[in-house]
Amino acid sequence: MPGLPLHTLTDVWANTVSKFPNKTAVVMDGQRHTYRALDADIARLAGRLQLMGVQPGDRIAVAMPNCWEFYIAYWATLRVGAILAPVNFRLGQTEMAYVFNNIEPKVTFVHHQVWSDVAPAVPSTSKLIGVEVEGVEAFSAALEAEPVAPVAVDTEAIAIIAHTSGTTGVPKGAMMRHADLLFNIKNTVIPFSWRHEDINLLLVPLFHVVGLYSVVPSSVYLGATVVVAPRPDPREVVDIIERERVTNFLSAPTFHHMVVSLPDIAERDLRCLRMIGYSGSPMPVRTIERLAELFPHARLHNFFGLTETISLTHITPSNAAVSHADSIGKTLPDVGMKILREDGGECDFDEIGILHIHRENTIRGYWNRPELLQDAITPDGQWFNTGDLARVDEDGFVYLEGRKKEMIIVAGENVFALEVERCILSLEGVKEVAVVGIPATGVRSYLGELVKAVIVPLPEASLTVRDVKKHCMERLATYKVPQVIEFSTGLPRNPSGKVLKASLKEESNKA
Repeated sequence: MPGLPLHTLTDVWANTVSKFPNKTAVVMDGQRHTYRALDADIARLAGRLQLMGVQPGDRIAVAMPNCWEFYIAYWATLRVGAILAPVNFRLGQTEMAYVFNNIEPKVTFVHHQVWSDVAPAVPSTSKLIGVEVEGVEAFSAALEAEPVAPVAVDTEAIAIIAHTSGTTGVPKGAMMRHADLLFNIKNTVIPFSWRHEDINLLLVPLFHVVGLYSVVPSSVYLGATVVVAPRPDPREVVDIIERERVTNFLSAPTFHHMVVSLPDIAERDLRCLRMIGYSGSPMPVRTIERLAELFPHARLHNFFGLTETISLTHITPSNAAVSHADSIGKTLPDVGMKILREDGGECDFDEIGILHIHRENTIRGYWNRPELLQDAITPDGQWFNTGDLARVDEDGFVYLEGRKKEMIIVAGENVFALEVERCILSLEGVKEVAVVGIPATGVRSYLGELVKAVIVPLPEASLTVRDVKKHCMERLATYKVPQVIEFSTGLPRNPSGKVLKASLKEESNKA
C-alpha cells in the first residue's frame, strides 16, 4: 500500500512531530504547547511509566477532566505500548469501581478536581500519578524521568478501552485497535473536510469517544491545533472560539441550543467557524435553522456512530442539514449498513427495521466479556445488531426511530419514541423531551401501553398540555399522541448525558 507506513497512533504522532515541530498542538487557559515541546514531555512521562514497571499491553487508567496533563498521558501511554483506559469520573461509585476492577490498571492518572470522587474506586494495586493530589506522586515530578523511545507494537494491538455508558447494566469496555483508530481518522478527516490549518475545539470530555477517537488523533494526523475548553459553559466557549479563531466545533444538541440562545450571539465575531457538528440526540429543527442563520459561512453536520463502531458511520451533508434535519445522514463510503427485519430479511425503503453495521466496522470485542459482543453478531458472522430501529429512504438518508427495546405498543400498534419526540421538539417553547411507554391501567388497560411524554420547556415558554396535544394531533396518528404529558425542569441522565428512560418509567409505576 503506497504512502508512509503509519500503522499505529504512535507512528501518527512521530510523523507529525517530525514535520511540524514548532506548530502549536494544544492551547488551554491561554498556554500554548508546540508539538516539539509536547513530544519531549511525552517521552519523559513514558520513561517514568517504564520505571514503574509498565509493559506493553498493561492498562493505564486516566481519571481526569480535560487538561494538558490528560493529553500528555494519552500519548505517553501509547508510546510504551500500553492501553489507554479513560475513566468517566461522573459515574457512581459502584460503576466506577467496576470499571477499575475490569481493567486492573498498572498506573492511574488522577486530578485534584475529581480526586474525592475517584479515590474510593481506585484499586490499591494501582500506582498513582496526580495533578495537585496530596500524598500522590506529582505529575510534574514524573516529567523529570529520562525520555524513552517509542515501543514497537503491532497495528492489531489494543490501543484504547472505552467503556460504554449504556442506560442499563454495567459498563462494557469496548476495545479499539490501532488499526481501528487509523480507520476512524480517515472517516473523520474526509467527511468533515478537516485540514492542517484547522483549530479544533475539544469540548466533549476526553473519556468520550468523540474526543478519544476523533478530535485528538485526527488533529494530530493533520498537524492541526486543538483548543481545550475546560468546561461546557456556553459564554466561555464562545469567548474561546472568538479569541482563538476556532474553525471546527463538535458538541451535543443541547449545548448548541444554549449557544444560539445567548442574547449577544449575533454580535460576536465567529466568522472563523468553518464546521459545526452535533450528535447524540435529536436536534430541534429551529436550533439548526438558527445555527444556519447565525453562521452562514459554516457547514452543519449531524453525525452518528457508536462506541462499538470503530468510526463515524453516518453523516448528514451540509446542504441537507435543514431539509433533512431529522436524519442522521448517509452511510460513509467505507461503512457497511443494513436494516433488517426480525426474520433477517432486508427492509425496503422507508420500512422500519433494526440497524446493523458490518462486522468489519465494529470492535473486536469487550475487555474480559467476549460473549457480550458475540450475542449481537448475526448467525452468519457478518453483521452487528445495534439495537436501534431505523429506516432509509430512496436517497440514502437514514432515520433513527429509537431503540428496539423502547418501542411502545398501543392497542397492537407500534409507536416509535423518536418520531413522537421529533414532533414535540418542533413545538415552539420545547427545550427537551423524552417519550416512553408505560403500562395502561383501569379502563384503558385494553391498550396495553400508553405513550408518556416528559417535556422540559424553555424558561420563557408557557406551554400547556392542551398545546402539546393539539400540536401532536395535527401531525401524528391518533394512537401516537401522548396520553400522558408531564412538564419537568430536567430529564434524568446518566453520567455521560444519556436520558435514563427507565427512570421515567419507574416514576410512572410508582405514581
